Amino acid sequence: MADRASRTWATIFGTLILATAGATVGSWYGGHNTRPLPSDTQAFGLASELLPGVTPAEGTDRRDYQYGFALGDDDFGPGYVEIRYTTPGQNPDQVSADCGLSRRALANARPHGWRNIHEMPGYQCDDWSAERGEVVAAFTHDSGGPMLTFYRAAPAGLGIATLTGALLGAVAGAVLSALLTRRRRPLLLLAVTLGVIGVLPGMAFGSIGMALNLSHSPALPFWTVWPALSFLLVPLWLVLVLAGGLGWIELRRRGAPGPALPQG
Repeated sequence: MADRASRTWATIFGTLILATAGATVGSWYGGHNTRPLPSDTQAFGLASELLPGVTPAEGTDRRDYQYGFALGDDDFGPGYVEIRYTTPGQNPDQVSADCGLSRRALANARPHGWRNIHEMPGYQCDDWSAERGEVVAAFTHDSGGPMLTFYRAAPAGLGIATLTGALLGAVAGAVLSALLTRRRRPLLLLAVTLGVIGVLPGMAFGSIGMALNLSHSPALPFWTVWPALSFLLVPLWLVLVLAGGLGWIELRRRGAPGPALPQG
């Protein structure tokens, strides 16, 4: 009975590991071919549609990275083009209390074809985001005042590619684990157990992040959780490698793998 339970757990764990790997590959494939961000000229043109006659406070602040591996604290994500607005002569600490621009831009968004409008209640002014084509516009506020930011929209096939990768990985993991556990293999059980522990943080954060982004863009592709959590995962994996080595030594000392399991 204990051997059968171990074999079942090994199959479940192996399925989870390859499902996670499949979701990672699928999300990368579904999101790797995103379009470039709007140019500065295009961004100002979009802003003038939403806030006609309103002059931005300054030029754009843009980040052209595309979900790349982090080069710094702010170099990770979908990239953006940001345009700030302030009222001339107004104290910057009071700018965020002026919600008129946000309401005006939101009123202009619908007739100009912006869809999937998502309003986010704020402490002083409500923020909002909307999509048009492959661009997301977000109107937000901070201590420096209101700002209009343009992001890349989540690719249309991102969710399908991620789910397909996860399902294919799960099937492959179940079949492979079932084949490998037909005989008693304590070392295999140890390896897949440590593997599940190693991918569990990324699997949990990635799944939660995708669930929260189902109705809101720009969505974070599942694979982006790995570089984002590298500060946590690298030490964890080093500990797991050490634990695996000690476990292997102990199992070899006890004479693993031991007798074969009865079939059927």
